Amino acid sequence: MASNWTVCGVCNYRNINKASVVWCSECDEGLCGECREHHGASKSTRNHDTISITEYQKLPTNVLEITQTCQKHKEHYQTFCKKHDCPCCRRCVIETHNDCNDLTAIEDIVKNVKSSNAWLEVEQILVQMLKNVQRIRNDRTENLKCLQDQRVEIERDINQTRKMINDHLDKIHDKTIKELYANEENESKRIKLLLCEIEDIEKGISDLQGNQNNIRQHASELQTFLALKHIEKEVSDKAECIQSVLKNEDMKIKTLALEVNKDVKNIDRADCFGSVSVESKSFKVVIDSYKNKQAQMMVPIVISKCIDDIVLSNKMEINLKSSGNVRGCAILPNGQMVFSDNEGIKTIALKDNCSHHLDIALNTTAFDMAYIEGEHTIAVTTGYSGKSIHIIDVNRTRKRSIKTSANPYGIALKKNTLVYCKEGKGIMEVQLNGESEKALVCLDMPSFSYVAVYGDNMYYTNKDNHSVTCYDIHGNLKWEFKDTKNLRYPQGIAVDNNGNVYVVSMDTHSVVIITPDGKRCKTILSSRDGLSSPHALHFEPTSNKLLVANENKSAFLYDVS
Repeated sequence: MASNWTVCGVCNYRNINKASVVWCSECDEGLCGECREHHGASKSTRNHDTISITEYQKLPTNVLEITQTCQKHKEHYQTFCKKHDCPCCRRCVIETHNDCNDLTAIEDIVKNVKSSNAWLEVEQILVQMLKNVQRIRNDRTENLKCLQDQRVEIERDINQTRKMINDHLDKIHDKTIKELYANEENESKRIKLLLCEIEDIEKGISDLQGNQNNIRQHASELQTFLALKHIEKEVSDKAECIQSVLKNEDMKIKTLALEVNKDVKNIDRADCFGSVSVESKSFKVVIDSYKNKQAQMMVPIVISKCIDDIVLSNKMEINLKSSGNVRGCAILPNGQMVFSDNEGIKTIALKDNCSHHLDIALNTTAFDMAYIEGEHTIAVTTGYSGKSIHIIDVNRTRKRSIKTSANPYGIALKKNTLVYCKEGKGIMEVQLNGESEKALVCLDMPSFSYVAVYGDNMYYTNKDNHSVTCYDIHGNLKWEFKDTKNLRYPQGIAVDNNGNVYVVSMDTHSVVIITPDGKRCKTILSSRDGLSSPHALHFEPTSNKLLVANENKSAFLYDVS
């Protein structure tokens, strides 16, 4: 049980009963007004973050009950054991986990937990679950209305037929109507009971989302991390409930039908008006799968590297003696570097030791490029003076060209297709053989835009409004980033292994990193590092190297850690 947050921990230690007004997560206790002043003035605690008790008590009860100290040894947690999936104090490590190899400092494991992959996955699964439950509820509601409509229609048919026959038909008419209502009522009751169960699940998921939002805003990093285990368990339970609903016999679509007795017209031989039956069909609800994400949640949490922790080292300056206007660059798996020279209308290849290898002349301008590993070729766009994508053998010459209906600028590889910026059209996708071109995102694409692909996301730069925009692979907008203080006239763009977005800011002579959610940025390279009107950059994911090229004469290669 966590410390009693309703009373001041300091006063309580002195046997004084005073209500707390704020909560310090690092001290794990409440503070009254007087103790809060001393707490804020003390050298050892002045940097601690506190929140009001009113806000703190918004956390779920199970989070408030989480203790941030070891209950066995009464010491603060210092280490997290991934093998046993539990936090440990100093004495726990000595007594129980001395032979465990996978121990991590608790400060490192909980850092940025609210933006971790595991937290975001739970958040996304809850959203997905809620949508699935809403689809199921809507399906059952539609079926309920369908039953009512069919009942009304059949009743009307019965009444119309009723008028055509004599008094004897009244008896079998009443009998059939009674059977119709009984069937409809019985099936409606079953569906309503299932709807109640569905609404309970929906409410539970909504409550989990509310709890998660409160935890994100008010819980400490440790509380958040420990609460995550409870949330994951509840998410798993909700998933099982949804699967149970889907297997329920009442998920089958119920319909009412009337089979008119052939002997109705010959009333003397008819012993009933007709029969009302209920037919069942397989339900049509299609829900999104989250099994793979659930499997990912079972592995130890991996915290993505925060942009504040990214360090560039081992700077290597590259002298591009023959270049006049570099617009694109790439690092090949063998360490060879390639640059597209827009002014010289050629592609320059350098060996991994930066010595000149060869120049490949083109009959058009050369803009951006993307390496095609399966072919050991590079795709080079022509930019403003052509409507082609050249496929070039790195060791020899141009192999083939793909024609485009408008000027192509930035380009990237997505599995076995090319994704490129098409002026005035948007983000396009084309097969390597030039066939099956289609629009992934339709927009008035400005000239000199660059594109990057990472997982199921696409990112492009817009120099006209100084923005970077992220879409999913289906063309849905995920976020747009603007910060003209740090990012003006964005050009080349790349994404690292953690989803962090690197962007060249030409007007500020810098390289900016944007967080995967598009909410924050950091300038990592500037004119002090030698940047002067940079246009292009490339991140090589295997070696974790970043290549940045100025417009003229020079480029820089860094190790990213």
